[in-house]
Amino acid sequence: MKKTMMALLVAVVAGFPLGWIVAMLLALVFWRLESILHVELAGHSGPSDWLMFVIMAVTACAIFFIVSAGPLPAPG
Repeated sequence: MKKTMMALLVAVVAGFPLGWIVAMLLALVFWRLESILHVELAGHSGPSDWLMFVIMAVTACAIFFIVSAGPLPAPG
């Protein structure tokens, strides 16, 4: 229980800022995809709000699963 709560805390604290950074770095990709998908993915100042929230949630979930899995066992 303690390990899960610690993993959740790390995921929330680190996941949202990292998700924001990833979303901003992907803004150029989103601008290119707009003409292909015909969906507004990014505005003048960066990714759309819904897309930023999705990326933040995915990043936080990924961090949670990585932290809760713990270190990999040593080979041998």
